[in-house]
Amino acid sequence: MIGKTKNYLGYFFNIANIFFLATMACFFLPSKYEVSMRTGLKSPLVFIIVLCVSEVAFLIQVFDEKKSRAAKDITAFVFVCAFVWELFVSRLNFLPYVFVPAPENVFYVFVKDWKQILDGFFNSMFLLAVGMTLSIVSAVILGTLVGWNQRATKAVYPIAKAISTVPPLIYTPYVVLIMPTFRLASIFVIFLTNFWGTFMGSINNTAFVEKRIVNAAKVLNLSTPSILFKVIIPFNLPRIINGLPIQLASALMTLTAAEMLGAECGMGFYVKISLAFANYTKAIAGIFFIGFVVTGLNALINIAKKRLIKWSY
Repeated sequence: MIGKTKNYLGYFFNIANIFFLATMACFFLPSKYEVSMRTGLKSPLVFIIVLCVSEVAFLIQVFDEKKSRAAKDITAFVFVCAFVWELFVSRLNFLPYVFVPAPENVFYVFVKDWKQILDGFFNSMFLLAVGMTLSIVSAVILGTLVGWNQRATKAVYPIAKAISTVPPLIYTPYVVLIMPTFRLASIFVIFLTNFWGTFMGSINNTAFVEKRIVNAAKVLNLSTPSILFKVIIPFNLPRIINGLPIQLASALMTLTAAEMLGAECGMGFYVKISLAFANYTKAIAGIFFIGFVVTGLNALINIAKKRLIKWSY
């Protein structure tokens, strides 16, 4: 009974919850920020909702013993940052409000500009989905074909390795300039960002498939295309999905950079136009939104992996 009581105390009395309550208590303090800035503080409702949703998600995770420690550490860091931000900016106004806006004002942007943010989100997701799908599918198929032939591997792999060392951000401005439309430029840049790494990974994955699996397929008189597409690629599917979070982050970084160069819509464009007008409140909100999107997409990848991939090695 005593051990269970200690466990329950650990669930609710920890650094994360202490700073969550401390941040909520800050809303009852007088604000020097509101006095100094003409427009003052916006409604804290959205920021409070974000804090409460984070707290609920934390309480759900903390009851899972395998995830408890990581959940406590991550959430504690988030709530400490929220507390410092709210106290030193919104309440005490220690930092220049033009460059470091209050969290209430940053999260209120999602209410004020929700339509523009959503339009940018859907535009960016379309480009990201098309570019990543084309690059991954083509890289996996071509990489498997090359990896199946040792002569082709020795000829192509060094070239692909040399090309892959060039960061996509270097040639992004040039691609945006020469392409007839921005959409084609963005898709092409995303394609190149993910293609070479996935291509080389597929070559290596094909070479490392266990000989007994390939020999068993040959004993069953399977044709070479059947071995490649029904045995080798499905066998390597866990490795392909494991690499998706890194590829997603790289593609989104490149897409955001491209949108800041020549787009008229998108998540990167929203940040760019905000910075152009020195509206750092909106710029920070856009950066937060991009972070939320990346986190959500990675969560979806993990869910898909658990449900679709039932094997590992």
